[in-house]
Amino acid sequence: MCGIFFSLIPKSQSSLIAREELDKYALGRLRLEEALKFRGPDCFNTVVCDIKTDDEGGSGQLTFFSTVLSMRDPLTPQPLQSQEGRILQFNGELYDVVGQLEEYRSGLLGDDTSVSKNDTALLSQLFDRFGVLETLQSVRGEYAFVYYDSLSKCLWWARDCIGRRSLLVNRCRQDCIALSSLAPPDARFRGDWREVPAGGVYKLDLRTMVIEVVPWSYAPSKALRYPYLPICHDVSFNQNSYDTVVGELSSTLLAAVRRRVLAIHHAPSRADTYAILFSGGIDCTLLAYLTAICLRDHNAHVDLLNVAFENPRIGGGYNTPDRILGRKSWQELRSLPGLQSSQCDFRFVEINVPYTQVLEHKSRVQDLMFPKDSVMDFSIALAFFFAARGLGTMYDSPDADPAEEYSTPSRVLISGLGADELFAGYTRHGTSFARGGYETLADELTLDFGRLHERNLGRDDRVGADWGREFRYPYLDEEFVHFALQCPLDSKMRVQGNGTEGKWLLRQFARSIGLHHVAEEKKRAIQFGARSAKMEAGQGKIKGNAKFV
Repeated sequence: MCGIFFSLIPKSQSSLIAREELDKYALGRLRLEEALKFRGPDCFNTVVCDIKTDDEGGSGQLTFFSTVLSMRDPLTPQPLQSQEGRILQFNGELYDVVGQLEEYRSGLLGDDTSVSKNDTALLSQLFDRFGVLETLQSVRGEYAFVYYDSLSKCLWWARDCIGRRSLLVNRCRQDCIALSSLAPPDARFRGDWREVPAGGVYKLDLRTMVIEVVPWSYAPSKALRYPYLPICHDVSFNQNSYDTVVGELSSTLLAAVRRRVLAIHHAPSRADTYAILFSGGIDCTLLAYLTAICLRDHNAHVDLLNVAFENPRIGGGYNTPDRILGRKSWQELRSLPGLQSSQCDFRFVEINVPYTQVLEHKSRVQDLMFPKDSVMDFSIALAFFFAARGLGTMYDSPDADPAEEYSTPSRVLISGLGADELFAGYTRHGTSFARGGYETLADELTLDFGRLHERNLGRDDRVGADWGREFRYPYLDEEFVHFALQCPLDSKMRVQGNGTEGKWLLRQFARSIGLHHVAEEKKRAIQFGARSAKMEAGQGKIKGNAKFV
């Protein structure tokens, strides 16, 4: 996880920005740089260079500021400059190199094929040698980047095709542009920053200031092809094949978890501790199980981070639905026959958030989640903000005395985001199915998956990374997404008695490994399970899409 800030400010007399505007920019940049250091506390640097922007004497100043959260050896300072003067800012994780560039995967993978070497240096080399588009077609991972090609005087930027890392853009003038992982602390009062859409790669010719967008496409003739096919509209497999499909789901998801777990670099003070955002629902419980499978021969700990809020409007203390379910699912995990010989153990971490802390951090969470600004966005961002802090009471076992004021040392938090969008986990999916059958369901799933980058991922990245931790998403692994999108629709939504059952295939997998209680649990949104929604008196009737103030 890293922090990115880039700006282009014109220097020529004909387009010189007013001094007052420059002063505001300088102050905003300093505040933003300080905020970005929370994302990358291990290293931060600035590179400034002047360029000629046209043949009439126009010039500009490029500023690159990067912070680094080091996850792999060796620590690579950013911005990373090549000998030719090219500059890369990279925030994310690469897990594989495929296709025509597959021979370069040895520069990313260790001898055991785990992702262990520095991906920033490798990406810089690939961009310099093969160009941006050919490289992006061949790499797999979660990322956002800014890349300056000094030879062509072009600036490139993008999020990965799913949008798993945040990147914002501000182009308030034709001759200026800024890009950042975060907006400045006061940006929500101005509204001049927006999310970079994840559907394309952006190229700015600094000589003409014209932006070209190269879109991701399913068409094989295009320069950028999605690494997965569009959703399959087939209703069902042959009934006898579903045991095979459950096995394929298990192996594909295990591979996705392994890529994200074994790519974690541990400093001695953080050795062998892993963490999962844990509500106790089926999505995160399956990830906890598969993480333990990956680590069964390691003397490791898996922290299950369970957050609960003091909600004065509702009352009830911290005995929230997610706290009750989380403890049940933790105990069910501990009893699984398949994990009895594992050297890895689960620790339950209760993160209790008093209302006074909500008030204390309210403004900070609003700044981080911006440009998202709805009541629902705030309640979700609040839950992830405090869960990512990782500070709570830790239990080694249900009967053990707790460790007070425990803070998880893990810098990586495994998240179950994506399972609902791929396997029909939301109530609205059942509503769509009831309204128009499987065809309408397929359209709803396509819509939900396609807007993850705008609705969820950027916001979650910004609030979680403020604690120097990185979210990773096994369900959004490219290989697993390809598998999930090609599953028939009745493996996602099944008619059961008088109702429907979403995420049917995931539930079958849970039943097959002994998670019977977890398999029967219904979906509950985190803001209701943790009770982070609508805490103040009089907010009960406010709609979730209303602007939060």
